[in-house]
Amino acid sequence: MGCLPLPLFLLLGFGVGYLVDGRNGSLWGSIIGLAIGLALAGWLLSAMRRANRK
Repeated sequence: MGCLPLPLFLLLGFGVGYLVDGRNGSLWGSIIGLAIGLALAGWLLSAMRRANRK
């Protein structure tokens, strides 16, 4: 559950980057997608841990 944003945003960023700028854009898009996925996974895990404490 916590890792689901990683592949989703990686592939989404890859696809958008490829549509915008071809191979070079797909590389940048996947890097940005991976960074967003990591941030969202960290936020989700943090929220789940906070909810578990209450």
